[in-house]
Amino acid sequence: MFSKESKTIQRSVSFSNMALSSCLILPGDTTVISSSWDNHIYFYSIAFGRQQDVLMGHDDAVSKICWRDGRLYSASWDSTVKVWHCVPGETLSNKKHHFELLAELEHDVSVNTIDLNAANTMLASGTKEGTISVWDVPTATVLHQLPCHSGTVFDAAFSPDSRHLLSTGEDCCFKVIDVQTGMLISSVTAGEPQRCFKWDGNTILSGSQSGELLIWDILGGKVIERIKGHTGAVMSMWMNEQCNSVITGGEDKQIMFWKLQY
Repeated sequence: MFSKESKTIQRSVSFSNMALSSCLILPGDTTVISSSWDNHIYFYSIAFGRQQDVLMGHDDAVSKICWRDGRLYSASWDSTVKVWHCVPGETLSNKKHHFELLAELEHDVSVNTIDLNAANTMLASGTKEGTISVWDVPTATVLHQLPCHSGTVFDAAFSPDSRHLLSTGEDCCFKVIDVQTGMLISSVTAGEPQRCFKWDGNTILSGSQSGELLIWDILGGKVIERIKGHTGAVMSMWMNEQCNSVITGGEDKQIMFWKLQY
């Protein structure tokens, strides 16, 4: 755990001898959840400073996790996305989380990334073979499935109004899908793979394989600005709701804080 104010590490904990793939803080800032390539999802109590629980819910590496309204969504290389109902340990007498599997979204190949729309009614998944799927969450059924990329889908996200879905992949392309029709409506080629991004429906901030941050006009299909960042690939990105504060993590083992004005 890193303090933004003092710019120092406040706490460090080891969950696994394999890589952690995803990390998030639950509402209330009392619990951290991390997924790992060892097939497990770890729950860490900030208040008590210890690992609180482990969810052993997949048969291969867990690639991405999301949390919405008491539900945990986990994507895995075992070709599934699973939806869990979680009751936090603080509300139970035994201090352990209770996990109930609500749905299992089956794919043909490994799932590398997922995202939920604002209403939590649709889920997008991207696979290692480049397929993008849009799922109806309440019925756990596929709405659309498109072979968008040649190679792994690195990141995918709905627009704020849920009308469009943006993805980026190993093929150095951004793809925009119309969510209602399932049609591919735009493709923009970058000079190198973009590993992660945030977008507001029009403007994209992406983290590249070489470590640069790029600001894109997706409608014009061009880069507006290039920002020197990491000395290795930008592997993760967080942005606040105001879209002016960004945190990036890179292969160079650096965490960088950014203030954006665009």
